[in-house]
Amino acid sequence: MRKLFILLLPFLWAACTSGPRTVENPLIETANTMTLDISRVELTDTATILTVDAYFNPHMWIRIDSRTYLRADGRKYAMTRAEGITPDSLFWMPESGEATFRLTFQPLPLRTKSFDFIESDCEDCFKLFGIDLTGKTEYEAPQGIPAEALAINENAPMPAPIFQIGETTVDLHLLNYRKEFGKEINLYVNTLLGGQDEYIASIDSVTGVATFRFMQYGPTQAFAVIGHQLRGGTFWLAPGEHAEFYTDMRITGLRAISRRAGFQRPALRQMYAKGTYANLNNWSNNEQYDGRYSMNLYSGQFADYKMSAKDYVAHVVRTYQTLADSIAQDTLPPLGKELHLCSLKEEAVAAILQGDHIRELNYRAAKQDWDYKHPVKGIDKLTPKDQAAICQLFDINDPMLLMGERVYDYTGPVVYEDDAWMKVAGIEGGLIGSLRKFARLIQKAKGGELADEDLKVFSEDESFYAEALRKMQQTTLDKLKEVEGKAVIEPTPEVPIEQLFDAIVSPYKGKVVFVDFWNTWCGPCRASIRQTEPLKSSELNDGNLVWIYIANETSPIAQYKTMIPDIRGKHFRLNDKQWAYLCDKFQIDGIPSYVVVDKDGSYRLRNDLRDHNLLVPTLKEKLAQD
Repeated sequence: MRKLFILLLPFLWAACTSGPRTVENPLIETANTMTLDISRVELTDTATILTVDAYFNPHMWIRIDSRTYLRADGRKYAMTRAEGITPDSLFWMPESGEATFRLTFQPLPLRTKSFDFIESDCEDCFKLFGIDLTGKTEYEAPQGIPAEALAINENAPMPAPIFQIGETTVDLHLLNYRKEFGKEINLYVNTLLGGQDEYIASIDSVTGVATFRFMQYGPTQAFAVIGHQLRGGTFWLAPGEHAEFYTDMRITGLRAISRRAGFQRPALRQMYAKGTYANLNNWSNNEQYDGRYSMNLYSGQFADYKMSAKDYVAHVVRTYQTLADSIAQDTLPPLGKELHLCSLKEEAVAAILQGDHIRELNYRAAKQDWDYKHPVKGIDKLTPKDQAAICQLFDINDPMLLMGERVYDYTGPVVYEDDAWMKVAGIEGGLIGSLRKFARLIQKAKGGELADEDLKVFSEDESFYAEALRKMQQTTLDKLKEVEGKAVIEPTPEVPIEQLFDAIVSPYKGKVVFVDFWNTWCGPCRASIRQTEPLKSSELNDGNLVWIYIANETSPIAQYKTMIPDIRGKHFRLNDKQWAYLCDKFQIDGIPSYVVVDKDGSYRLRNDLRDHNLLVPTLKEKLAQD
C-alpha cells in the first residue's frame, strides 16, 4: 500500500494543481537584488498575477521595464498589465521606503513548479530566479561539498596570522549560479596595511567556478562581488595556499525574502571553505551575528561631540569593558568568543586613537552638516596621553589583532596616526613598529624606486617585511617591462591653468569628446571603465568620438602605466594644482566624473552618465548633431 501511495504522489500533485490557485510567500532560489520580493502569486487560466513588494531608500526611485517577463520551462510570458506602478516611468519611493504593486502576465501553465522573474534582459535589471510554486519552506542541502568544507569545530582556537609571501590560488565555486548574474567576478583582497587589490576572473558558465591567482604578503581578508550588488562573505587567506570556497548563491534569494512579516530564517549556509583558515571561514560566514558586540563607531551616535577628552576616553573604556564582559558571559562557543573579542579590541583602538574624528562625525550627524569645507570647532582634542590609555586595556602589539573582523580599525590608526602616543606608552618596536616602517616604504616598492639602503631599517627578526618589499618591487618592474612602449601619457599642455581644459580638448573640435576624471585607486572608476571599454568596439565605435582620461599624481605611476594600455583613449596625468583647479571649475563632487564636449567645443559636467543606461543614447545623440 505504501509503495502504491508513493507512485501516486506525482498524479495527486498534478490533480491538486489543475485549477486556479494562489501561492503565498513563495521561496525564491536566487536574486540579483534585495529591492523586490514576490509575496503572492495568483495563477488562473487567463493570467498570472504577482504581488510585488518593493523596498528602497525613501524619496529615491525604482523603475520596472515594460519588457518584463516570466520564464518557465524555457518559455517566456510577457507582462500585460501593471497596477500601482507605471512601467518605464520613475516610481518614487514613499517615506516608509516600502511599496506594493501588482503585475499581470500571460498565464503560466497551471502545473508550473517554478518560474523566473526577468525585468527585461538588461544587465542591471531586477532578476529573481526559481520562484517556487510547490509550497517549499526550506532550502535543500547542496550536494557535492567536500567533507573538509562541511566541518566546523566551534571549540578550536583562533588561528594565528601567517607572515609569509607566496602566490595564492583561490577557486570560487558558485553553487546555483545563473549566467544572468554576470560572466565575471571581482575579488577584493584587503592588504596588510589597509589597501585593497582588485582581481577579475571569468566564471565558467558550465561549472560556475572562477579561479584567481595573486601574490600575497602576510595575512589578509578578501571578499567577492558579482555584478553591482551580489557580495559574498569575507574570508581569511593564508599566503601561498590553494584555497577553495563554495558559495551558495541561494543566500541571495534568502535575502530577498528576509523582510516578510513573521519571517523565520530557513537554515542555509552561505559558505563552505577549504584551506588553511577553513574552520574560521566556515564559522564566521555561517554565524548569524547581529552586531550586538560592536561599538558602532561610525553611526554618528557613539559619543557626544561635546564630551571632554577625559570623559570621552572614560566612555570608550567603559563601553569596551561592558561589551567584553557580555562576550565572556555569552553562550557563544570558544571560537566565536575569541573572534568577537578580537574584533572588539580592533574597534577600541580606532575609538581612542581616532577619537577626535569620531566625535566630529557625531557632530556632523547631529547637525546634518556634511560639508567638510567647514571645520568643526569646539571638540576637546585628545592628547597623546589620552590616546595611550588604549594600552591599559590589552596588549596593543599582539599580532592576533590582525585576525579580527575589523582589522582596519586597528592597522589604520596604529600605522598612520602620529606616534606621540607611542612614546607616552613606551612602545618602540614590536608589531606596530614593524608595520609603521613597512608602510613608509610600500609606495617606493610599488613605484620601482626601492633601494637596498631603505631596507636597513629592518632587523633580522623583521625579514618578512624586507622580503615582501623586494618582491613587490620586482613584480612592479616586471609589469613595467611588459607595457614598455605601450603606456602613452600625453604631455600636459604648457598653458595658464585657466586655459588647461580648453587646451586639452581643443585639438578635437568638430568631434564629440568624452572626458573621464578617474584614478587607479578608485574602484567605481575602474568598474565604469570596464563597462565602457567594450562599447568602443560596438555601439560607440565612431571616429568622431574621442575618449580622454584625466587622472592625477595620486595614481601611482607604475600602476598607472600598467593599466592605461588596456584603456583606449588619450591619457593625461595632472599635478595636484591642475587637478584641484579642474575639480573646482566643474564642481566635481567625486570620481568618476564626466564632462562631455559637443562638436562646437561647448562642454559641461554630465554626471548623470554615471547611470550607464544613459551613456550610449546620450553620446549617439551628440554624434548625430550637426
